[in-house]
Amino acid sequence: MTREDQLRVLGQTSIDLVGLWYGVPGGASDLPIGALARLAAAARAAGGPAPVLVTLLADPAALREAVDASDISRVQLHGYTTPAQVRAIRDALPAVELIKVLHVRQGKVLEAPLIGAYEKAGVDVFLFDSVGADGRIGSTGIPLEAAPVEALLGRIERPFMLAGGIGADQAAVHRTARCHPDFLGIDVDSGARGGDGRFDSGLIDEIRTAWEHPPCGLVSALLAARRPVIMELKARSAHGTDLFQDRPVAELVDHYTRLGAPALSVVTGSWFGGSRALLDDVAACTQLPILVKDFFTKERQLAEIRAAGATAALLTATVLPRTALPQLIEAALSHGLTPFVEITRKEELANLVHPQSCVIAVNNKDIRQREQDTPDLGRSLRLLTAVRATGTPTPVSASGIETPQEAARLIGAGYRGLLIGTGLLRSADLDDWFTTLDRTLAGNR
Repeated sequence: MTREDQLRVLGQTSIDLVGLWYGVPGGASDLPIGALARLAAAARAAGGPAPVLVTLLADPAALREAVDASDISRVQLHGYTTPAQVRAIRDALPAVELIKVLHVRQGKVLEAPLIGAYEKAGVDVFLFDSVGADGRIGSTGIPLEAAPVEALLGRIERPFMLAGGIGADQAAVHRTARCHPDFLGIDVDSGARGGDGRFDSGLIDEIRTAWEHPPCGLVSALLAARRPVIMELKARSAHGTDLFQDRPVAELVDHYTRLGAPALSVVTGSWFGGSRALLDDVAACTQLPILVKDFFTKERQLAEIRAAGATAALLTATVLPRTALPQLIEAALSHGLTPFVEITRKEELANLVHPQSCVIAVNNKDIRQREQDTPDLGRSLRLLTAVRATGTPTPVSASGIETPQEAARLIGAGYRGLLIGTGLLRSADLDDWFTTLDRTLAGNR
């Protein structure tokens, strides 16, 4: 962005921010400090979009001079700035929002090992962007790879944006990232330009429409939840005890919803007294994501529960043949279902595909014993590192969790979600159960 007439075009669109390049030696859009100040003032006078100083500079004094001259409140560090340099810039510009670019090349986020250090140094927002094959950074037009971004979502504790060949067609590719609660938006350039190289307001509106209202499901619901507990509706316990106790399904769903359930689990398996009718009853009285638990072995079964209102499907790695699990994960995703892959051993992770799009759950009981064994919560603690290493954004601990203290321990260890059924359905006071969970979590911080 180098001219005021370009700003006027963008001012007629629905964009929020505009990048102004400064301190980019040899860059075609690099601005002298006077032009930077003039364009920033013009953007503000027009009522938007808000200017962002985009730079390769790492000199705090030079950046302070540019910020003072332009009165810009956001600085995008586009180069390979180190955490120490970020800290020095943060000290020099305490009131400025710092956006740090994370460079993606050949399936890797180059700064991945430094994420925590950048956060401690004062980064406010991360921006994932593609690097050219020749090492060129910025405005490469190369589509951003989804897998390396998704692999980091469980580790990043700052809001983030996406850049790199972003167009309307990329919205589906980045579905998982779009559904993350810390996703802020996109940075567009080449995808918003017409054949003459100029920004096209029609293309910009098309891109915005495609990227709005993502089809979010179980993963995003868990990541956004204050109480990340999938609350289960199960007619009978593993030992045959009636868990509903004449309580109507709608009443249980309403209570779970008021408690802040991010999602519901419905056990349709007959060994727990379930049926397809239970799924129908739950789906009829909630808009929350629904996980369906049963033994699924065929794509046809997945299509049927999707049509009945399911959002996610249980895939039990412990009992599925090695070749069947990846096929069922593919089938679930093709029908718009989140695969809820349940394991009991580290070795079962070897057959996993698309982990960034899956919820991976550690079952604290043994399904081969019809979950009548004593729960082993230590299994979840032992397997957490291996589960997180897959790249799933949502490791979950499932089954055998009875008390708020046990739940708090697992969340504190790093689980992004819990699946609790019997423990909640047998609780004498659900409200007190969750109040105790909140209090225990707060005390552990």
